[in-house]
Amino acid sequence: MNAQLAKEFQTRIVNASQNDLVVINYEMLITEMNEAIDRFDQEDEKGFTNSMNRATRLLRELSDNLDFQYDISRDLMSLYIFVNKRFIEASIKNSIKPLESAKDVLNMLLLGWQQAAKEEQKTAPLIQNGQQVYAGLTYGKNKLNESVYTENSRGFKA
Repeated sequence: MNAQLAKEFQTRIVNASQNDLVVINYEMLITEMNEAIDRFDQEDEKGFTNSMNRATRLLRELSDNLDFQYDISRDLMSLYIFVNKRFIEASIKNSIKPLESAKDVLNMLLLGWQQAAKEEQKTAPLIQNGQQVYAGLTYGKNKLNESVYTENSRGFKA
């Protein structure tokens, strides 16, 4: 994942509710899988391995945060196990073919979580006192200027 995309995800995470965090995690996971596929096509074995490791960590984050008091958590865990097996198979066989079925499953789950996040009542971000980012465009001579303002009042106040 490039630095610009990582910064965009970071900004979204700071202002995210609980369901939004799950959606962002899925988006980051799919982004890492796409990055791994690109690295494989470029014959960058180390880049492929690094992207797959990051994708595995993101998948692990999703599975570690399941609440098994709910029946759907068991179903999600079985899907995560399936995806993890495809990751292992892709790494062992040094092939991206197993990632296609994993990506299909993750894209369907992402759509479901996006719908759930839309229907959720808007709540305050989980991260309190996070950095606020304001962005906008202004007209300059012969071009558009992008302005980004970040608030510096983070941390504890004495």
